[in-house]
Amino acid sequence: MSSPRPGADYQVFLSFRGPDTRFCLYHFMVDAGIRVFRDNEEIRPGEKIQEILRAINNSIVCIPIFSKDYASSKWCLRELAEMVEKKKKIMPIFYDVTPDDVKLKTCLYRDALTRHWKEKEKEQWEKALKEVVETSCSESSTNKEEKALVEVVQIKGWELKDNGYGEICKSIVKEVLVNLKIRNRVISDHLVGMDDLVETMSNQLDIHVPGVRYVGIYGIGGCGKTTLAKIMFNQLSACFDACSFLADVRESSKRGLLYLQKKLVSNLRARHSSDISDVDDGIKTLKDICKSKKVLIVLDDVDKREQIESLAGSFSWFSSGSRIIVTTRDVRVLTVVQEELDGDTPVNTKMSTLEMKGLDSEQALQLFSTFAFKTDQPPADYLDLSKEVISLTGQLPLALEIIGSQLFDKRKVEWEEKLSTLTKIPHQNIQRKLMISYEDLEYRTKQIFLDIACLPVNLKKANAIPMWRSYGLHPEVGIKDLISMSLIKIVDEDKIWMHDLLRELGKEIACMENFIDIRKRSRLWILEEAFGILKRKEGSGKTQVLHLSDDGCLQNYILTCENFKNLRNLRYLRLCGSNIEGDFEHQFPRLCWLCWQSCPSDFKAKNLNLEKLAVLDLSSSHISENWEGWSQIRVGDNLAVLDLSNCKRLYRTPDLSRYSTLERLILKDCCSLCQLDCSIGKLKRLKHLNLNGCRSLRGLPGEIGSAEALEEIFLEGSHNSFTLLPESVSNLTSLTTIEVDNSHICQLPDSIGRLGKVTHLSLEQCHQMRRLPNTVGDIKSLLELDLSYTGITELPDSLGRLKKLKRLSLMACPNIKKLPDSLGDLKSLVELDISSTQLIELPDSIGNLEE
Repeated sequence: MSSPRPGADYQVFLSFRGPDTRFCLYHFMVDAGIRVFRDNEEIRPGEKIQEILRAINNSIVCIPIFSKDYASSKWCLRELAEMVEKKKKIMPIFYDVTPDDVKLKTCLYRDALTRHWKEKEKEQWEKALKEVVETSCSESSTNKEEKALVEVVQIKGWELKDNGYGEICKSIVKEVLVNLKIRNRVISDHLVGMDDLVETMSNQLDIHVPGVRYVGIYGIGGCGKTTLAKIMFNQLSACFDACSFLADVRESSKRGLLYLQKKLVSNLRARHSSDISDVDDGIKTLKDICKSKKVLIVLDDVDKREQIESLAGSFSWFSSGSRIIVTTRDVRVLTVVQEELDGDTPVNTKMSTLEMKGLDSEQALQLFSTFAFKTDQPPADYLDLSKEVISLTGQLPLALEIIGSQLFDKRKVEWEEKLSTLTKIPHQNIQRKLMISYEDLEYRTKQIFLDIACLPVNLKKANAIPMWRSYGLHPEVGIKDLISMSLIKIVDEDKIWMHDLLRELGKEIACMENFIDIRKRSRLWILEEAFGILKRKEGSGKTQVLHLSDDGCLQNYILTCENFKNLRNLRYLRLCGSNIEGDFEHQFPRLCWLCWQSCPSDFKAKNLNLEKLAVLDLSSSHISENWEGWSQIRVGDNLAVLDLSNCKRLYRTPDLSRYSTLERLILKDCCSLCQLDCSIGKLKRLKHLNLNGCRSLRGLPGEIGSAEALEEIFLEGSHNSFTLLPESVSNLTSLTTIEVDNSHICQLPDSIGRLGKVTHLSLEQCHQMRRLPNTVGDIKSLLELDLSYTGITELPDSLGRLKKLKRLSLMACPNIKKLPDSLGDLKSLVELDISSTQLIELPDSIGNLEE
């Protein structure tokens, strides 16, 4: 089962009869960080069962708890039937009943069904009961609730008697976590030299023995500490009651230790942690949580003793079996744990350390070759040169990757020049060696590199590119160069990732622009420095990037136009929760990106003219469609991105015609949004429209068909009143991606075949979808078609015309019984998922497909 989809309300649905199920599985799962639905708490009295059915559909795992009175509840039986019908992952529990009771082999459930039947037409239900008894409720039964009971009881589950609930609950939680796969961390595809380290770590952690164990992984930046910690976390997390991977502790601690404590508490307990008032209170809360459960905690990139002291400071905090992994560049920070160990500690309590050294020569050569030659070993005529380069990098994985990428496809003379430069740098100065790659960049690309290093982590490429483009930095070329040189990576499709060692290098370069006078630096990202400049009104024309922290400390703080005096060359400004007032005419002539998250509802500024603005981010703000800022913020012909995600007071989009150059409109998780203004049709450059999580949306306006440049539409999780796409969608001939997952869309327009550029069409979890129009076969460019978890009953013969189709998913489609013969014409198909379907037979033509 795949990991939870973004926007899904719940991960687990618990179906039970309240009065006779009093064991605490719910609390075990919540404490393990699992979002669980319980109908007696999550749904207010009087709400329709359709809301409960929606919760089942949105959950990844369903757990029916069969108790003595379970079958006496019509709602429980209806929930069970829905689970089976939607082919959910079901994990049954038998609570003081046996599987035979559920199979109707005893009178317990059979009598309950009889009582239900008597409430309907007597003759009809007596006939059904006779059939059930005679066939032991086989598949010939006509009642879907009975069928559901029989089908679910075939699944291996847990039998609970009158004791041992705690241990069984822990076992169930572990199994749920394995199915959810919610804890895994992303790891590089290029792992070299990790096998022996993983074995050593496994022995040091030894999760099968009692006691508490700390393992500290130390070594210089870029040596693979975090990668090793991620591997161990992924392998072991399902073996613990709760776990947390706190990444980038050194960087995150700039927001305060209390912030880190709240994050850790939230991970371990999955409950609101805002009630923690200070660090001492956080320590007390963590002790209370950890003393009652076996936990796995990873503290990644620790650089101060107090970070460990505040987050995992004592063996006495933890219950037996808990494990704590700490990664650090400075082994001295681990002494806080070792000092306690020198005192009285319980048996089997221990502290181990593992030094991460450079790869050995053979491993280093393999990793270097992967990036320099795209093979495991270098060509014979480059072998000696490769070995020389490796010897000068300290065999550090990060340096091997970056320098190898830089030398890819280069002539020998360029290799020799690089060797000459590396030779002049002291062996231990890794950052200086990496500086060579920076110095080789073109000027504009250097500015992009420094922006990525100094701006917030996980910067989105699609948002940043318009800013760089508006400023004349040629971002398409720059991003390509940075990726090819392994200085950045694009992860999760659109986030820009940079190794912390390179991020430090970029920040150091920015600081050294003027070590003494911060007013003469181009980028200010530390709150004390950035806010200090504003508060003292000491800005200068040197400052291009001003980033105010998002930790809430400036919430509702008012800044005036005087605070921004002389900051006329700002191109990036991040305000979070602050308000601005005064006359800003001619104040921001070069501002390309205004990030004003948590923007207040009252607009106080005058003449906010932002002619160069390319990105306007107002996400998580308190604004509505009547906000005065819509008319008061004047933008020019550069605005490409408008981010209004998570604006919960927005019921309708404002008049968008004033933003005629818009390319990306992000309305994700605007939960109150009911309507898109018809002016959206005037956005002739709009390429990306994100409406995921807009649960109140009633539909798309017909004018959407006039947004002729639109390439991507995302409509996951739309409201049940939104069942049809307008016919005008077929006018969007530039569309490449349509995702309407987990929505109530029941059919596609017949004219959809006119969308000749669509490559990705996803209707996953559209349970009301019964058929595709025959014209779907005209979408000749289609590469992926996802119909999993839909109510689709048949596929049109025209499917065979999709000659480029590579992936077709019909997973968990309960109503489809056969596939068309034309399936054999899909010569490009490489993945066909028909798992958890009820296909009676496959067409003979399927043999025409290559394996």
